[in-house]
Amino acid sequence: MTDSVKLLGVMQGLAFQERKGSAFYCLFNELMASGCMNEVAGFEIPTVLRKAFLLSNFSLSKELWKVKDQLDVNRYGLASWFARKAVSESRSDFNSILQIGSDYRLGRSIKSPFSDVPIFSFHDNNFSSFFRSLSPGLVSNKRKVNAYNFEKAVYGELCSIFTMSNTLRDSFVKDFGLPEDKVIYAGFGSPFVAQDVSDKDYSTKNILFVASHSFESKGGKDLLGAFRIVRRANPNVTLTLVGRDWGIDEPGVKCIGFLDKRKDEDLRKYRECFGLASLFVLPSHREAFGEVFIEAMSFGLPCIGSNAGVMPELIEGNNAGFVVNPGDQDELAEVILDLINSENDLRTLGYNGLNAVDSEYQWSTVTSRISSQVRKFI
Repeated sequence: MTDSVKLLGVMQGLAFQERKGSAFYCLFNELMASGCMNEVAGFEIPTVLRKAFLLSNFSLSKELWKVKDQLDVNRYGLASWFARKAVSESRSDFNSILQIGSDYRLGRSIKSPFSDVPIFSFHDNNFSSFFRSLSPGLVSNKRKVNAYNFEKAVYGELCSIFTMSNTLRDSFVKDFGLPEDKVIYAGFGSPFVAQDVSDKDYSTKNILFVASHSFESKGGKDLLGAFRIVRRANPNVTLTLVGRDWGIDEPGVKCIGFLDKRKDEDLRKYRECFGLASLFVLPSHREAFGEVFIEAMSFGLPCIGSNAGVMPELIEGNNAGFVVNPGDQDELAEVILDLINSENDLRTLGYNGLNAVDSEYQWSTVTSRISSQVRKFI
């Protein structure tokens, strides 16, 4: 046994994750900076093979095509081969492995030069949580069973599983029958430090919505319907939509296109949107983690989400706002009006979220939980 954690990180699509500054990429950066990770073994399925799998799952329904591709266990098998190859080619001195996700299998039971090294994983989602977000009857039972069985085999070979949320942790325990002490809530680090909002103006009556895709499933249409109700009661309320130009042109609504946070000017505009808002609303029908809620809380914004997925944990669990039933525009409008007309409530909820970011949603907290657990197995 040793006290020194020397993780090898394993990530599919490392270059893409770096470009978008994903939570997974940030996690590995923090582990490297803390001295707990020596190297990241990135791997890709070659483009020609990746396209072949994509074509093999073709469907006239874009939703079905995407889901069939996501749940393709044959692709998982090929990814597993490239992942094991990447690990075997590592020249770093590692004594443990942390993989991202479960759509490939390193396998302690698989004969390889690293078969005796303890392996761990980190997740923002799993099959069961993802499946519950799909339209009923969309996926065939065979594909469902195959994907579930593949994931369960991966989990059986891991020493511990780390999750971004307690909601997801519960899913691993209940849906996959895993022992409670095997699934560890690690958490998530805010992309932004908690801001000084002592001078923040909560009287702007500006609602902020952020989504770069899936306007309908992110609750965009529900918010628009609720906003029209709100405007009839209070014409001073405005709505800012960030992420894409959705082609919406109506009184009080401002559409801002995609903002690339890797670019300084876009990042400045993005932060400005949070600074000018007094309320963040994303009534998504499903949300695996909801990083944007943590971003909003970092700027002292109260949040309204839906009573689905991880949103109740992030929002009401931190007393940072409220959740409503997905698709209920009248309920959403009522909650917005109650909040937007009370600067004291907005400030109180905003400060609660800000305190949660300061105390809980820090990468240093996440890496400490991970390293403490890994240390038990090395």
